[in-house]
Formats: sequence, C-alpha cells, structure tokens
Amino acid sequence: MRRIAQTFPPPIMLTIGLLLAAAGCQSPVYRPGNLPPELLIGKVEGLHKVDLSRLAQASAASERIQVGDVLEVTIATGLEDRSPPSWPLRVAESGEINIPLIGPIRVAGMMLTDAEQLIRHESINRRIYRDPNVAVLQKQRKTVRVTVVGAVSKPGTYELPASQGDLLAALIAAGGLSEKASTIVEVRNVPDPAALLESYNGQRTTVAESDSVRVDLIAASEGMSPEYQIQDGSIIMVREKEPTTIQVIGLVRRPDQFEVPPDKQVRLLDAIALAGGLTLELADKVSVIRQLDTMDEPAVIQCSIRAAKRGGNANLTLAPGDVVSIEETPLTFTVGTIQSFVRFGFSSAIPGL
Repeated sequence: MRRIAQTFPPPIMLTIGLLLAAAGCQSPVYRPGNLPPELLIGKVEGLHKVDLSRLAQASAASERIQVGDVLEVTIATGLEDRSPPSWPLRVAESGEINIPLIGPIRVAGMMLTDAEQLIRHESINRRIYRDPNVAVLQKQRKTVRVTVVGAVSKPGTYELPASQGDLLAALIAAGGLSEKASTIVEVRNVPDPAALLESYNGQRTTVAESDSVRVDLIAASEGMSPEYQIQDGSIIMVREKEPTTIQVIGLVRRPDQFEVPPDKQVRLLDAIALAGGLTLELADKVSVIRQLDTMDEPAVIQCSIRAAKRGGNANLTLAPGDVVSIEETPLTFTVGTIQSFVRFGFSSAIPGL
C-alpha cells in the first residue's frame, strides 16, 4: 500500500469533507451494523485463489485425428518393386481425407489404429486392393495461432496444438500472469486479429463486445465460467488491476488519498493510521461516503472510532473509492481552540518564539 501524491491542501480537503458530509444529509445514512446487502464488502479474493490447472479444457488423446491434421498414409500390397506408396493428406473440414485411388474416407475423431482398419476395409470394399497393409502416421498436428496481450510476462503470438489449445496453454505460453494481472480475462475470436492487436492499448478497442467472452479466472477455476473457446486467431487480453484508492480527510495528520492493493482489505482504523493518526484523540465521529457502481447516489455510513476500537463490524471494512471523513464536533472544536490558544499564548510569552 502506498500513499498517492496529495491533490489538495489539507484545508481544502477538510472543506471537501464537510461538503461531502453535508451532501450526505440528503443521502441514505446507515450504521456499520445495519448495512444493506448492496453496501456490504465481501472477502477480497486475489490471484492466489486461482487454480490455473482448472482452466485446462479436456484435450483430445494424443493420437486422435483432428480436422486440419496432416496424416501420412502408406498402403502396401506386397507386390511393389520398391517402397510402397505413401501420401501426406490433410484432414478436410468435412473430416475426410482423399486417398488416391480409394477416394474420400472420414477419419476425424478416430484413433490412428482405427483409421488404418477403416482405410483397409474401404479399399477392399471398393475393390481397389485385395489384402493391403495400411499404416497411418501423424505427420503434422493442426495448430492454432493465439495472441496474448496485457498483464502477462511475455505478450506475443504463439502456436498451440489445436487439441490442447485452451486458456491455460495460452497463458503458460505467454510466461504466465504478471504481478499486475487482475482476475479478468477477455477471449476474443475475430476474423482479423492483427487489426484488433493494433488498436489495443490497454483501453477499449473497436471490436464489438459480442465478439468477446469475459472470463473471471476465479470463477473459471471453480467451474462457474461462461462457455468460451480458443480458436485460430483468438486474442486473449489479460486485464491489469485497476488502481483502487480511499481518501481520508478531516481531523487527521496527513489527509490524503491512498492506494489500496486489490487483494487486501482495509478497515476504518487502518485508514486513520495511514493518514498519520488523529490530530485530536477526542475525535470520534466519522462519516464514510460510499458509492459503488451499482448505486445511483452515495450513501453515508456513520461510524464511531471508539466503537471501532472494540472490534467487530464497527471497524468498518472500506470499499475502493470510499471517502473517510473524521468530522469536527462541538467538543473537538472547543478542545482544538483551547489547545491553539494555549500554544499561541505560551509561545508569545517567550521572547524569540
């Protein structure tokens, strides 16, 4: 957690706090113990909760034939004067290979040994060969080109075996997630990935949202992710963590804005400590102004420092964007005025001070 450069001088920040508190008079006011569900802050989950191995989709067996694979088919009759003929044949989108003399045979999804038996059977059934020996070898696996950008160690374009082309394989190829990675990944399947990559700069791109699937890595690792598929030309965007801040103003020594690590919870007393503590130990009244994305207007949560020190819900868990205002009361105003008067009177009574 680090401190952000101060934006406003303390007097102005105090004024902002008072204005926010005044505005809160027209907003719903709550206590830490009676917060509605929409204002509650859940447990923070970071990438340490992600079981990346759960991102691997069930891959095909190593010898199972896929569309796009290149097979080497050899047919021997025993009558050859030289080596039996062999052909490199690509599996078409229809799942077939077109073998010279024999014709098309559908082999996609089969094991290599099963494909050998089928080709032998068809060559005999079609009266091309009488008793051939057929060998089918995997000459070249179909691959998919996947581009990984964003918060990974080695962004770039990688070729993956189509039978193992899943999100886990893509992230591993890119060196894994960086320290800046969030738990949000977008999988985009577009006809022209080069255009998308050129337009991507960490902000929104020109590609329609309907072309992408938003994947939460935590949900995906727990089997609760929407359906998605890695295709040839897919672009995987690993989003960076958005900086989250809280602001502490009012009767504290260093009113300021502070950045909060996304995987760490900050409570009310933590925020006051970040701001250097209270300027007056008598201060007790705190207003937390909170406006989440799902809220139309901010809510004010009235807190007590003394109650927070006793623990429990009173030591409110803060949300990103919260403004914590330690407020002036008649008691703190009176004590602060007396202290200022004493300091001023004592200093003026000593020559040179």
